[in-house]
Amino acid sequence: MKYVDAGNGKMPLISLIAILSISLTVNLPGLAISPIMGKLDQVFHHVTELEIQLLTVLPNLVTIPFILCSGKICKKDNQMLILAVGLGIYTLTGVLYFFADTMIELILLSCLLGVGCGLVIPLAASLVSQYFSGQARTRQLGMKSSISNFTVIFATLFVGWIASIAWHLAFIVYMVPIIPLCLIPFMTDKYIGKHRLLTAPAPTTQHDDETEAAQTFASNAKPSVKVHTLPPKTSNVWIAFPGKTAIRMLFCLMGLYLAMTYGTEVVSYYLPFVMEHYDLTTGDVGVATAMFFAAATLSGFLLTHIISIFKKKTMQCAIVLCVVGLFMMGFLHGYWSYILGVFIMGFGYGVIQPVIYDKTSYVAPTAAQSTEYFAYLLTCNYIGISIVPFIVGGAKKLFGAEADPNFSFIFNGGVVAVVLILAIWKYRSFVFEADPEYYKQLNPPIPGYAPASEQTPAVSPQVKAQISDLKEEISDLKDEIDTLRENEGKVKIDPSEPPE
Repeated sequence: MKYVDAGNGKMPLISLIAILSISLTVNLPGLAISPIMGKLDQVFHHVTELEIQLLTVLPNLVTIPFILCSGKICKKDNQMLILAVGLGIYTLTGVLYFFADTMIELILLSCLLGVGCGLVIPLAASLVSQYFSGQARTRQLGMKSSISNFTVIFATLFVGWIASIAWHLAFIVYMVPIIPLCLIPFMTDKYIGKHRLLTAPAPTTQHDDETEAAQTFASNAKPSVKVHTLPPKTSNVWIAFPGKTAIRMLFCLMGLYLAMTYGTEVVSYYLPFVMEHYDLTTGDVGVATAMFFAAATLSGFLLTHIISIFKKKTMQCAIVLCVVGLFMMGFLHGYWSYILGVFIMGFGYGVIQPVIYDKTSYVAPTAAQSTEYFAYLLTCNYIGISIVPFIVGGAKKLFGAEADPNFSFIFNGGVVAVVLILAIWKYRSFVFEADPEYYKQLNPPIPGYAPASEQTPAVSPQVKAQISDLKEEISDLKDEIDTLRENEGKVKIDPSEPPE
């Protein structure tokens, strides 16, 4: 069996593939409809443009409450069941799309699609958080983002091609959930616990009596060697935040994710209209849009290398790329300037997204709560996508820029520039730090921050009782040794006398 590094041991490769396969599904809702909206307008002559747009919007809107629902009900013992139910609904919807012949049926199925996808989305990130730690987790979260973005590129091209044969065939992309559904047995606690190779954690730097005695007792009971058992999972490897601080950090991460998603998603809504305004073709628009996901895929694959190069400035540099890309699209109007602007912005966003996921893993107090925390975070993605036309439309009216095709990119570039200023100002904060491990070196540390190596491990009452007994025995032995030393000079032995 092949293994991959999990940060605290080795993970079966098939389990990693199974967990990452969930990411194939998270960006698909509404995707099949987008390239064929014009074709559907020809098929259903009696429907309005709003009804056709609902097929794209509804899956994302319905997804939001079910992401929150999944985060609330997911526990360690039922998360595979919820994943199976979500993927099953997702796949069933894909099958039913082939038999839908009315607009009402398509709209209802779009809602059902959002239900299935909403149950699945939080688990795509939380399972990586649960089974990986440290740099290995950062690497796999980058892979997760890359896979989900690459799926968008491939599926868009596939749908555009196959829809020319029959519009019903475009919905075949919603059959992708069959892949992770079949791989669920390889991502269960039972399977991973049986086949995972773990290395016992390094000892703490504390040297007080109770801690040292507890470690001695633990080492006697269970040697520090590679084992095939699964220890209690935890999200926090380097740092730990108390309750209120963790909630505050989560809200800050949610705000950052919402702002960056809103700022960059303007490409999907307004780039086609802007490029057509400057006499560029539909094919040019397709290539430019694909560049965003291609760049995000590339930066996800290179995430650990990017962080090792830019270190603490990683987040600030990524936000700079987003600002530059948006302003390029707002002020330069050639084909290659759009391609380059979208690519630069996508590359920056492709770094920001997995880093935020990684930070959420650290903020979650336990693995059991990581799914809930990811659910709250990921709702910001879909809210950010949904509010773009409302905020940009309102800003256009406010500034009297309804006739300016470039306003949306310039305005959102300004919004992201404000985020950049905040990132530079708060560069020492957890939210804008690329790697929480660097917080070990901060002076003074952030409130509530404590490196794991400086935290005294919890000692059970039974172990404390045994420690107390050991201390008493040690004290008695010390008394006996002192007595022997005192009597050593008093005892005289006659060598001529044979010993009794």
